[in-house]
Amino acid sequence: MQDVSKKFFVCPLINNFCNRGESGVKLFIQCPTGISGDMFLAAMGDLGLDVGQLSEIFREAGVEVDIHTQKVREKGLVASRLYIESSTQQPLRHLTDLQEIISNCPVSGYVKTSSDKALQKLGAAEAEVHGVELQEVHFHEIGAVDTLVDVVGAFWALEKMQVTGVTCSRLPWFQGYVDCDHGTLPLPAPATLKLLQNKPVYRTEFQDELITPTGALLLDSIVDSFTSGPAGVLDKNAMGWGSKDLGSVPNALRLFLYSEDSDQTEKIWVLEANIDHLTGEEIGNLFQELFDAGALDVFYLPGIMKKNRPGGLLQVISDSNSLEQVQETFFRQTLSLGIRRREMERVTLPREEKQFSTPWGNLKGKQVYLKDGKINKPEFDDLKQFAASRGLSVVQLRYLLQEYDNGEG
Repeated sequence: MQDVSKKFFVCPLINNFCNRGESGVKLFIQCPTGISGDMFLAAMGDLGLDVGQLSEIFREAGVEVDIHTQKVREKGLVASRLYIESSTQQPLRHLTDLQEIISNCPVSGYVKTSSDKALQKLGAAEAEVHGVELQEVHFHEIGAVDTLVDVVGAFWALEKMQVTGVTCSRLPWFQGYVDCDHGTLPLPAPATLKLLQNKPVYRTEFQDELITPTGALLLDSIVDSFTSGPAGVLDKNAMGWGSKDLGSVPNALRLFLYSEDSDQTEKIWVLEANIDHLTGEEIGNLFQELFDAGALDVFYLPGIMKKNRPGGLLQVISDSNSLEQVQETFFRQTLSLGIRRREMERVTLPREEKQFSTPWGNLKGKQVYLKDGKINKPEFDDLKQFAASRGLSVVQLRYLLQEYDNGEG
């Protein structure tokens, strides 16, 4: 083995600026008239993805189905519509049946795991709103082959299009009633409503099911944040038709592929309270509890409180999606009588997970994109393990890297 104390291959790892490359393809979903699984896959097909490949994927898993998109002109616009057809009668399937089909699909581990997790979430939502155990759930939507195609197809499509982030517009609120196996239910359907919790909505006068349970599931599973529009350089856009007759308004979902600017502005929430009634052990335990609830960061600054009591400022940062859970955890774990909170902007650099190759093995890390290039940052735990396996400390490794950069290695 080469003596790393004399020479270290640093260029792909630290402080290496290159020509600006792709920071990953981003997807923005615009859904003024809602979303369903069919609409999403149709729009992905309109972007140029051959969704017909899904037919063979499901045939290999034992499900005979033909899947394709077709350009259709409606209301003066041309967009794609998804068709899912089967020559055989599809049986009513339960969650375990769908999980078995997913396990037999010739797709990546990411697609399998994500699809399985999403369908479990849909089953759990139906079980909760109807007051039954998950294994007792019997309803058409989760047994339909359409739902299976929509869910697996969505994750497969995102992977095929190399999408690394998804944002979405606010969601239209709708009214009316829907007939299903449980009778006539008010809209949004109970499972849809469950999956729409913590999502931003605005009022409309539509009396149709604009967002289906599968559509709500996709929003809950793939969307990273809700925003007014994409921020970056627009690449492609497409539309997928829905099945609702909304009069003069086209029932269509629009997708936009884009690359991000070198920095991003997003909304975050800062929650804080003065703490003078917890022990050191209880304060130490707070951090993991809050991170488990979805906190982005947790900070504690010791100080002197009223009546000269030792205490401190507990500050927690959360995104909008995790705000409710983080706030509840804050109250439950501290028993504070009040929390100060404010919405703020946070500017972040686009980044993605990477594995960096060296002559001695791979290091995990993040590739961060700046206006004039990109920088690769290995994870500290991997650097620590990397250094220890060569008899070095991380400090020694850092100095060796600096020596190499200065031309002394």
